Amino acid sequence: METTQGQPVGHEDIQVPSGRTRWWVVALILGLPALLVIGFIAMVAIWVLTDDSSETEQRPPHSLQVSVGDAWPGGAPTSA
Repeated sequence: METTQGQPVGHEDIQVPSGRTRWWVVALILGLPALLVIGFIAMVAIWVLTDDSSETEQRPPHSLQVSVGDAWPGGAPTSA
């Protein structure tokens, strides 16, 4: 058997027939955005479905609570 030694074949030397689809390019173009969208939806679903009941005791309530008997700290307001 003979071995031929010549110049190494580079990326630009490879001939692809015209009209030939490179399917890995199509897969990248369609696959990466699909993976990003599916990952985002999965993260939102996990965030919504996780139980955060342990944090409710540590955080103040969201509503504004005002005591009726203690309207003005330090005394009654002066009227003009």
